[in-house]
Amino acid sequence: MNDKKENVAALLKKGILVSPDFVDEANSSIQSSEDLLVLSRESRQLLSRPGSVNWMEIEKVRAMHERGMADLPSLDDIAPAPAKLAGVEIINSYEITNQKTNVSHFTAYFSRRFHLLESLLRGRPELKNLTSVMRIGSSPSNVSIIGLVQDKIETKNKNIMLTVEDPTGQQRVILSRNRADLYREARDIVTDEVIGISGSCRDGVMFANAVVFPDIPSVDLKKSPEEEYLACMSDLHFGSKKFMADEFNRFISWTNMESGNAKQKRMAEKLKYILIAGDVVDGIGVYADQFSELSITDLKKQYDACARALSEIPERITIIISPGNHDAVRMAEPQPPLRNAFTESLAKLKNVLLVSNPAAVRIGAKENFPGFNCLLYHGYSFDHYVANVDSIRLNGGYDRADLIMNFLLKRRHLAPAHTSTLISPTPENDALFIDPVPDFFVAGHIHRTSISNYKATTLVNSSCWQSMTSFQERLGHNPQPARLPVINLKTRDASIINFNK
Repeated sequence: MNDKKENVAALLKKGILVSPDFVDEANSSIQSSEDLLVLSRESRQLLSRPGSVNWMEIEKVRAMHERGMADLPSLDDIAPAPAKLAGVEIINSYEITNQKTNVSHFTAYFSRRFHLLESLLRGRPELKNLTSVMRIGSSPSNVSIIGLVQDKIETKNKNIMLTVEDPTGQQRVILSRNRADLYREARDIVTDEVIGISGSCRDGVMFANAVVFPDIPSVDLKKSPEEEYLACMSDLHFGSKKFMADEFNRFISWTNMESGNAKQKRMAEKLKYILIAGDVVDGIGVYADQFSELSITDLKKQYDACARALSEIPERITIIISPGNHDAVRMAEPQPPLRNAFTESLAKLKNVLLVSNPAAVRIGAKENFPGFNCLLYHGYSFDHYVANVDSIRLNGGYDRADLIMNFLLKRRHLAPAHTSTLISPTPENDALFIDPVPDFFVAGHIHRTSISNYKATTLVNSSCWQSMTSFQERLGHNPQPARLPVINLKTRDASIINFNK
């Protein structure tokens, strides 16, 4: 009894008032605030959950509810229970907290981003005599620097001149058109990316001999000890008049081993994971005149239709879903998981795991086998690189998802050019930095199907389940709908099942 009184007294000193029904659970280790906090029976349930709880925000919402100004949130709204499914580990999934963004957030974000990428470049053997920009004047003539590309122009002699900066200053760098390999790399450099440069200095200008990118390492191709299959999807677009219901039903039938040839039925039997990289529904108001192209004009009902369809997939198959630019979350990346009032039916499916965009998950771990790291990214930044990177634009553009994904892995970032997508700064950790190195990089957005390899990473740009819309036609997209990439995790062999026939 004395211990209980001491705990209550300690909490009162911290500005925390406990109700009688909470006294049995009172603990002086609860963190304090400058404001008064009241804890009651419901609080005990929150204390039993892992992770942190914003107690003052709970009290604020409760007070607003009592005044009729807000609905009382559920326990999962206040402190969502951690989502876990057997055989899946979440490596990175971003839970977004509301905050007012100012210039200091972007400053911290770019600083953090620079240091993350710099740490990858610092040990590279190509960067000899590495120094800071500020010290370059007193360094030997052959030096190396690591910097963020602030500006890129073509000189009157058709050379490329960069302005790069690090925390100590700025440096002009010339990349000569007479060095064919170097010049080819230079043409693809985008502003805001972080690179290493080695070269010689003269009259305050650095003349580059080599450009070094953060890139992913060359490692052995990882293979599972067991035969299991991974299927990759994106851009379902439930709610669109162009949604391909018959083809999607054929896919559902296949997952239940009700259709397909003998080989395809064996794949379905051993199908363990489905990754869906965004645009689960068509959304509302995403582009001009979209409303006339919708078969379901209620956003919640779009998700309900999707949930009904996915519920027909056998529960032994784990479905991991991240959002895209058509989904009911903010446009700025990182986008939070699809856990809100519109997506309740989706969140209730027992074999569905909802993660952010981007997100990293680990699948297929076994005894003495670490599993596969999977990077999910919808691909909203892809449009920018199709339009602005010569090696992509001049070699197929939207038809070459492999070139876009190679480009991003080489830079270890999903949006190396800051203007390539809408970004909400995450100063504590750049959410678009690619870490860990993925075994599978799964994307979508451009409605094209592609499977390729870059070093030991399998790149999958998933198909769509929507035929050509007027908006896609204006963008110059050439969709390949209703194709399902399927990968054997034991051999890493890939197949594409075409449900559009």
